[in-house]
Amino acid sequence: MAKKAKKAKKKAAKRKSTALKPLTRSAKKAKASKRKSAKRGQPKAARKKVAARAAATRKRKPEVEKSRLQTAASIARGAAATAVAAITRQLPWAKDQNDPIELLMADHRRFEQLLKEGEDSTERAKKGRREIIRALASELTVHEAIEEQILYPALEPHPEARKTALEGYEEHHVADGILNELKDVATDDEKWAAKFKVLKENITHHISEEERLMFPAARGVLEREELLALGARMRVLKAELER
Repeated sequence: MAKKAKKAKKKAAKRKSTALKPLTRSAKKAKASKRKSAKRGQPKAARKKVAARAAATRKRKPEVEKSRLQTAASIARGAAATAVAAITRQLPWAKDQNDPIELLMADHRRFEQLLKEGEDSTERAKKGRREIIRALASELTVHEAIEEQILYPALEPHPEARKTALEGYEEHHVADGILNELKDVATDDEKWAAKFKVLKENITHHISEEERLMFPAARGVLEREELLALGARMRVLKAELER
């Protein structure tokens, strides 16, 4: 018995020693190759979104304090500009319009439509529910990548819009998590409707925050030329990600 215990102790010590050894060059290469393979399996929009989030975290600078009065003034200016833009809004993604706020709001209306269809569906609509989740997952990924790669970085340097931009990254992350969980729930399971409702509430809240605070702030702190340049970049990126 003592011999067996001694032998087991030696094996455990050997395993521990091996675990503590630094990776060899070949092991490091194998590990890196595995990571690259996993990334290649992701859709282009998902890879862009992950890269944008990582870049935003690395480049983030400390916030510069701004008075509430200054912030409110910027949002008020932006709200007035939003009201003017709403008069000419007609399917902006389908036309040669580069107002980034109008482009993103067109996506928001599409998401609201899909969310309503999902909430109104029944357990008998298995195929319909699968199609709704597929469309939401695909279109949300592109929309989030556009915001995280183009809009949010443009707003972060401005104290009036910084907070909602930073919250935007986190709200995207939460919505992605719920959506991924929903993919694993059978569409005829009663849990599907409950989880879909949570997803709808999360996305609806995010849309409300952007349209009530972030978008007016964007119009207040960014010049018209700057906004149109962002919109032009959004069109290019959207076309690239949807290919």
